[in-house]
Amino acid sequence: MRSSRLTLVATALLGLLAVSCASSKTTTTQPTASPTPTTSVGSCVNKPGAQPPAAPKGADYKTQLKEQGVLNVGSDNAYPPYESIPSGQKDPVGFDVDLYKEVAKRLGLTAKSTTTSFDGLFASSIPTGTFDLGISAITITEDRKKTVDFTIPYFVANLSLAVDPSKTPNIKTIDDLSGLTIGVQSGTTGEACAKALVTQGKAKEIKSYETSTQSFDDLVAGRVAAVINDTPASVGIIANRTGLKIVQIIETNEKYGFAIGKEKPDLRAAVNTALTNMMKDGTFTAIYRTWFKTVPPFPLPIQ
Repeated sequence: MRSSRLTLVATALLGLLAVSCASSKTTTTQPTASPTPTTSVGSCVNKPGAQPPAAPKGADYKTQLKEQGVLNVGSDNAYPPYESIPSGQKDPVGFDVDLYKEVAKRLGLTAKSTTTSFDGLFASSIPTGTFDLGISAITITEDRKKTVDFTIPYFVANLSLAVDPSKTPNIKTIDDLSGLTIGVQSGTTGEACAKALVTQGKAKEIKSYETSTQSFDDLVAGRVAAVINDTPASVGIIANRTGLKIVQIIETNEKYGFAIGKEKPDLRAAVNTALTNMMKDGTFTAIYRTWFKTVPPFPLPIQ
């Protein structure tokens, strides 16, 4: 089941990544689908901010762990292909999962994942030390830096607009959303972008959900007219929802990072070293190929 789903994800994602990461210097010989139309909305472009993370103290990073020998990770675990728990299984799988397991291995630790609220990662769980890391395709933003620090970036993505053409054949772009409801995941950059569109009068309202998969379920049911979400995750989610389609890429230039408490600067530095080495020695690319069936369409390490 995993391999068949990934084939669908990879086929769609090849074309979308060709659009969303067209400025990358990295090239691929893989065939691509017809480019998806793109747009740029100034209020939706990501603002990572210039605030630096806490400086390392020169301490042993293992003393900053919540639990000895364990790297505790908080994820919403409903965001394929980054992290999800397949039916009948207990443990998550995905691109992010393989990444943090490898990081933990290089640090001499065992990774442990706990399913949690995405929005709560920044509001409570990471700032209070419930988890060592928050890893869930998290975009590095200026606002989130107020409560957590971030590792170096490990992924570049854009948002996208998904619809059910059988129910709303006239929605081709965000300019066709007037008077309609947009579904989003609470606390995400997709939610922030959708709110901006409502403020500009391009849509009637938004409906926020705890997980992105719930927003797509309501898109299938016709309770929302469209969903704005990160492009790679949208591809992964709609692979199992027949009839849904991504009709437009919203260029936002988002970079993902691992969220970490400001009181764990030496652990962050150790994770940064592991991630950088993975990007340089080919391990990152191998993991990327497993989940996206192509090479990363952005230069490594990511700046």
